[in-house]
Amino acid sequence: MQKPVIFFVGLIFVLFLFPHPALTQKAGPTIGDFKVQALYRAAKLTWNVPAGLSDPLSLKILRAASSEDSPYQEVEVVKLIPGKTAYDYIDKSMGAESMYFYKLVVSETGESFGPLATRPYFSPPAT
Repeated sequence: MQKPVIFFVGLIFVLFLFPHPALTQKAGPTIGDFKVQALYRAAKLTWNVPAGLSDPLSLKILRAASSEDSPYQEVEVVKLIPGKTAYDYIDKSMGAESMYFYKLVVSETGESFGPLATRPYFSPPAT
């Protein structure tokens, strides 16, 4: 009866000293290369997801006005789907010429990316 217990304790000891990479490897972040670009009366958000995404996820786009500590409002929910790696979203719901802060939040994992700031321009482009 002692042999199985000794084997089990020995196995735990070996795994503790020499962990297998597959058991210790953490998954990387869901979102990468998140950027915000100022446009005329709008902001363009771009981001990437890893090619290995296996299940669809919901991504909330949140925006705060004037300060990164201001309350964030949900602007849109984007579905991240397996096989698609590059995403963009154009926010055309700007109210005034001020600084805006954006965050991306993955609903299923709670991961948050940002805030990134931008100030859309409200003067028409020169022609």
